[in-house]
Amino acid sequence: MELRHLETFAAVLEAGTFLAAARALGCSQSTVTLHMQELEQDLGLPLFEREGRRVRLTPAGESLRGVSQRVRDSVQALRRAADELRDGGAGEVALGAVEPAASVRVTPVLSAFSRLRPRLRLRLEVSGTATLSRRVAEGRLAFAVCSPPAASLGLAFEPCFRQRMALLLPRRHPLARQRRIRARDLVSARMLLTEHGCAYREATESALRGRGVQVECCLEIGSVTALRAAVRDGLGVALVPVDRVLRTEAGLCLRELSDVDVTLVMGLTRRDQPLATRAETALFGELAAALSRG
Repeated sequence: MELRHLETFAAVLEAGTFLAAARALGCSQSTVTLHMQELEQDLGLPLFEREGRRVRLTPAGESLRGVSQRVRDSVQALRRAADELRDGGAGEVALGAVEPAASVRVTPVLSAFSRLRPRLRLRLEVSGTATLSRRVAEGRLAFAVCSPPAASLGLAFEPCFRQRMALLLPRRHPLARQRRIRARDLVSARMLLTEHGCAYREATESALRGRGVQVECCLEIGSVTALRAAVRDGLGVALVPVDRVLRTEAGLCLRELSDVDVTLVMGLTRRDQPLATRAETALFGELAAALSRG
């Protein structure tokens, strides 16, 4: 028994004649006749009694009526779902982003994007560049907002903006009262850093080494959000990515280092091949445009 036979059977029931069913299906009457003959052969039962040009269901045909309609409805639902997937209106897009870009830059784009596609599921994974780029390479994420991935992963990277970093410290900290804070002033400070392998930590240590400064980490934290909380609670100071969310936090201040510029290129990374769905392609384009605008 083939699916097309059940679809043809349902069309005959709806149209009333083989000729009308053929017109509805866009095929010849002989094709409809052949499908019904093959279906009857498969079942070993007659399904129709002919009354002139019209047909009447046999008891066996009546018993198949409900089954065929459910099959037809399921097929139509499957085709509608496939159409939505092709058009980017359904399915799932999994992406990643580092903080603070995830909270400040990415979620507003996701909000606007999802309003236009209410049946589309979005999944945002927040982590560091090393983890996100690895998951993109494995195919678990379609793309990610992060710093340039390791060359060994063979990923494509589209730069979008430069993430500036500044010194976050309590307003009552002695360094906050200095007119100029230089890299060497951090030697005596209690420095808080993210974990080894984090792009923000690598950018911090590289920039300071360029000024001949080797800082000692007194506390290692694997989250930029937790790092900010640790500074707020007086555990030390930290070079953090600057974004709007940090500028109004009570009890803290951001100060630029006067003799070193700590910045990190941020962008979108994906596998070096076309994205799998229209939804992924559309969201990638929306994010690229929004991130480049700043």
